Amino acid sequence: MKTIASLCSLIVCSFAFAQSPITSIPFELFGDHMLIKVSVDHSEPLDFIFDTGSGLTVIDSDVAEGLKLSGKKIKMNEATTTVELIKHNEIEIDGFPMEKNIKVYATDLDHLEISLGRDIDGIVGYDLMHHHTIRINYENKTMDIYEHGKGPKSGDAVPFVLNTSIPTISGKVVLNNKEPHTGTFFIMSGAGTTLDFNSPYAQKYDVIHKTGKHYSYLVKGITEEETLHYEGHVLSLSFGNQVIKDLPIGISQANHGIQASPEVSGIIGNKILSMYNITIDVPAKMLYFEKNANFGQKLSVNCSGIDLQLTPDKKRVLIHQVFEDSPASDAGIKLNDELITINDQSVAEFDLPDIKDLLKKEGETVNLVIKQDGQEKSVSLTLRSLID
Repeated sequence: MKTIASLCSLIVCSFAFAQSPITSIPFELFGDHMLIKVSVDHSEPLDFIFDTGSGLTVIDSDVAEGLKLSGKKIKMNEATTTVELIKHNEIEIDGFPMEKNIKVYATDLDHLEISLGRDIDGIVGYDLMHHHTIRINYENKTMDIYEHGKGPKSGDAVPFVLNTSIPTISGKVVLNNKEPHTGTFFIMSGAGTTLDFNSPYAQKYDVIHKTGKHYSYLVKGITEEETLHYEGHVLSLSFGNQVIKDLPIGISQANHGIQASPEVSGIIGNKILSMYNITIDVPAKMLYFEKNANFGQKLSVNCSGIDLQLTPDKKRVLIHQVFEDSPASDAGIKLNDELITINDQSVAEFDLPDIKDLLKKEGETVNLVIKQDGQEKSVSLTLRSLID
């Protein structure tokens, strides 16, 4: 009788943890960003980034204008950012209606589009997580939406707190000099990075000089302003029962925004998050990390010394940055050169993230044709890692 009772209990528990989702929606992984289909006021499906670090639902101002959405212009926390709080709308995610009274803000996303390499119609995050439990399956590229508390609880349970509506967890890093430090980290699926240190934390522990060989570059956020960033390396990152070793990382030098926050040590981005299938339960303040097939795969780094972005019309690929002491600088590639072909194929045949991936294959040689000062020029780059 005891065995039967135990078996029944197991069946009941298994059923409780195997609730069916309200809906399951596909997403596209474009580079390191998740894109889902969102409709606003019964519009045609739009491409929105799903970002767990976005406390606001944002729509591109050009898209809002095309949908005849308008509202009141307001200043956000950063004085350089002006957004338009548009009138209430009906929002659906792949046909699934979100709750009413969600505020939507219109702002210009063109600068993100040329950096990512495609049109972006908007960004959504907390407004979806706040109302539902979310299960992200990076292997199947599906997002399951549950009633709160009904999602699967498989994997490593990691508690979090909300900081400016962003899930924030505790963790530990071991720097290249074997120096361990604890900290707290934003969970941001919209950040196409592994681990980024916020500027106050990096300055406090002099992280730049404890990450081995490193290089600097410029990055953009929701605003058009570019801030200095460094790329380096740490021995490990751990959180919950998870340990990720041999990790390329970023080091922010931001003076404002969330990466200037002294309260939080940094950001865990989508390059790490995509190693897991993740359940996000906001009311319970719990994340569940279940390893998937991506876990343990080598994390690629810049091996060319080139940063690319599209022209404003999104028709050509430009050299946005050239890093010192790199294959690109050695080959004489310059800022604003146009990339024409890679390995004898026109860049028009590739998405921008695919071109960047080809330039991360350490040890390989890539053949480029660039247009420099109006003349086409052939160069070959033997790719090597820019960090230790």
